[in-house]
Amino acid sequence: YSNLSAMLASHSTALSLKSEIIASYALCGFANFASVGIQIGGIGGIAPSRRGDLAALAFRAMFGGALASWMTASLAGLML
Repeated sequence: YSNLSAMLASHSTALSLKSEIIASYALCGFANFASVGIQIGGIGGIAPSRRGDLAALAFRAMFGGALASWMTASLAGLML
């Protein structure tokens, strides 16, 4: 991700414009471990008795978020 940021900032010719847009959509979603912590902490504060259920579903939700980001990137690639 940090390498992509450096390439985008330097206007490198390593990637085409279409590839830059697809990579940005694919990598800039909310499917990361920090989001898992926010989910467990934030929603767990509302329903503390269900915190165990949230923890059990957290990684599936993260994977679902990654799939959503990748599908968005795919659609962006089709539209360009």
